[in-house]
Amino acid sequence: MPRTDYHQPMIYVAVALMVGIIVGNGAGMSVGLKPWVVIFCVLFVLACVGYRCNKWLCDICLILSTVAFGAFLQCRQAHIQTRPLPEGRVSCEAIVVGMPQLHGKVIQTDAQIVTVGEQQLRHPMKARLSFLRDTLSGETVAAPALGDGIAFYSRLQRPGEGYRATVNSHFDSRRWLLSQGYCVQTLISPYDWHRVVLPLRRLGRADRVRLRVGKWREQLLRQYRHMGIQGEQYAVLAAMTLGDKSCLTKTLRRVYSQTGTSHVLALSGLHLSIVFNILLLTFGLFRINRWVSYWLTLLVLWCFVVLVGMPVSVVRAAIMLSMGSIALLLHRRGASLSALSLAAVIVLVVNPGSLWDVSFQLSFMAVLSLVVIEPMVESLWYPRYRVVAWLWSTMRTSVIAQLGTAPLVVYYFGNLSVYFLPANLLVSLLSMPLLLLSFFFFLSLPLQWAHLVCVSQLLSWLLSSATLLLNHGLRWMSSLPGAAVDDVSFNQKQVWLYYFVLICLLSAWMYEKRIKRSKNC
Repeated sequence: MPRTDYHQPMIYVAVALMVGIIVGNGAGMSVGLKPWVVIFCVLFVLACVGYRCNKWLCDICLILSTVAFGAFLQCRQAHIQTRPLPEGRVSCEAIVVGMPQLHGKVIQTDAQIVTVGEQQLRHPMKARLSFLRDTLSGETVAAPALGDGIAFYSRLQRPGEGYRATVNSHFDSRRWLLSQGYCVQTLISPYDWHRVVLPLRRLGRADRVRLRVGKWREQLLRQYRHMGIQGEQYAVLAAMTLGDKSCLTKTLRRVYSQTGTSHVLALSGLHLSIVFNILLLTFGLFRINRWVSYWLTLLVLWCFVVLVGMPVSVVRAAIMLSMGSIALLLHRRGASLSALSLAAVIVLVVNPGSLWDVSFQLSFMAVLSLVVIEPMVESLWYPRYRVVAWLWSTMRTSVIAQLGTAPLVVYYFGNLSVYFLPANLLVSLLSMPLLLLSFFFFLSLPLQWAHLVCVSQLLSWLLSSATLLLNHGLRWMSSLPGAAVDDVSFNQKQVWLYYFVLICLLSAWMYEKRIKRSKNC
């Protein structure tokens, strides 16, 4: 009998790493880093010694060493993010590494602080800078652009200080900022900062690459505006194709939230799978070798992942697609749970704070639900007609993903969509054409130099029209009576109880199917 996904060792590694991160978060800085290193080394040596003697002892030591490694990663990150800060206002120098976003009277952006007072930092601190706009005097000061060096005078605070959550929401702003790697945040008055020339070599190599890639993405986004795509159409296109959500208004975010389609505004596996298939089809049209086509597709795919800023959901999807492609080329059966577990391990090793990130939890829980539940539901009915099969596939995917993420959505945001099924059908109909048109739009940009601007203009008009249709359709659904349930709240115990009951029901279903299968045999 062939081994199933449930017996893959990578699953246990991922679970052990998560447990270790939770343990490290609970221990905080009281334990320190050295004890975790010692525990990890001792357990790993015992695992190596017991490999030939006792397999069970070896497995237990490996799992416990992974737990210790996860605790070490979490404590190390906490140590970096809790470095002492100067009291009172202090002069700083920083390099802007994020796209400025307008939030009322405040312009927010990300920066790497390289100097605090007279001290030049060996390791720059990631900071969330909020520039207060002067709306009374009428003087307008241009916000710092991507890559600008600035000098400012302000008080540095820990991430999340002064935040108050809403009544039904348990979203922790401080934990989210820490999960994104922020060390400080600060509010800067309009006359307490100015531009300075700072060499980019003061940033780390990874930050320099991100900065260069961010400028390329900014140039691509500028092409949308250059071809006349503005307003909400531009905001949705920028978010769907290049991962820039800086222009999304609160109203637009609420429309997508009420219809249960917020995932379309955040690059995820849906977008990446469409890009993957487009690239494979394109290379196939040129009759390129199968092996070469797959490797070229994966290369371009990972370049796209870097271009959009490497969000958690996109990295997870890219790892799973890469493992699936390699398994297909080697004529092996792909293990979905193993691929998902490997993606979780890679993400958490790079940034252990991602475990507390809402996008990490929603993305992985949605995919986990699809991997576990969808094969069971798929076997219930096999439609004969393609249209019915597509509708059935879209409906079950939406329902299963909603089933897996609903308690987390209620817990963090305090609302639940009612019309998520028709809304996701509309998104499924339009997302493929939108991404395909965007792909051809960027390919047509060189034609402008050959005085064939009409091609780009036609594609931009089609993009704008399709996005307008999507926005109007979702806005109409959100205006229907009872479109969303806002007065709902879950606590942590209720969330855990929900998943416990769901696991019990799935286990009972699988046990019943196994009994029926054994009787038929």
